[in-house]
Amino acid sequence: MPADIALIEAVAERALEYSYQVWGFGEGMALLGLARAGIRCHRPQWIDAVADLVSPSLKQAPDPTDHLIPVDVLVELARVRPVSIDDAVARFRTAAVAGPHRPDLFDLGTTIWVDCMHTDGPGLAPAAAALAIKRSAAMLQDHTGLFSHSFDVATRRTNRAHWGRGQGWALHGMRVVPAMLGRQVSLLTALARYETDGAWRTIVDDPDAPIEHSVSALVAAADGIGPAWAPMRRRALASAVAALDGNGGLPVSGATPARGRDTYLDRETGVFPWGQGPLLLALLSEELAPGGAAELAPGNTEELTS
Repeated sequence: MPADIALIEAVAERALEYSYQVWGFGEGMALLGLARAGIRCHRPQWIDAVADLVSPSLKQAPDPTDHLIPVDVLVELARVRPVSIDDAVARFRTAAVAGPHRPDLFDLGTTIWVDCMHTDGPGLAPAAAALAIKRSAAMLQDHTGLFSHSFDVATRRTNRAHWGRGQGWALHGMRVVPAMLGRQVSLLTALARYETDGAWRTIVDDPDAPIEHSVSALVAAADGIGPAWAPMRRRALASAVAALDGNGGLPVSGATPARGRDTYLDRETGVFPWGQGPLLLALLSEELAPGGAAELAPGNTEELTS
């Protein structure tokens, strides 16, 4: 059943406390959640807050960080506010090409991140989204069904870490590409293998890694993956809600660079948009009630080499 308004309000208010700096990755998902929560809860001030955060960047010179513009947030905002988003969408589409997004940076110019599977898809035309996400998946997903955090196109190597939150970014990215059905099922099956009562670890397949609540929130927010996976989504949502700090805050790990194993085991924890955002979207989802989207059943797989 849909969550009660008081819980949505508490999670939204904590999301509003964050000092937002960039639009994309986890921050964009939180802005989308705030916009939708503002509509659901009749809180126009939340929508105003989202508009205030993004409006300064709607028209500006092209920048290498334009691949972080969350087009889904802009589309949501344009539905309820008189705002022109064409320039920002065009800048995003120029920047979000099928390959490394920061060629201007010496140390990151050859890197593909699993995070970008989520940020690329919603803003690209369908054919371009399919190209970008399928290419990333082919590089990042291995025989286990899980995704590495990063891939270096120069060395042709991943960082070999099945980052928990990264599995959520991959799952959300693939949802916009129908041809990715088999890869989605492979990932969901792998997540089910490592689930503990709706929870996962910072490195999914490392039993010594700490529990990472953002994974639960991201899995719970993954509407559109079909009723076969609804029980896992409900368990994930219950786990995330149970982890709240009593004031609407979901403790999750801080921003995480793609490095070695120890990087994922000693992150700071706090209340961040990449926890609050997907939790808001999950609480607002009608699909978590019986019924829902088209079937995406376990066992419907494809070769991971495609």
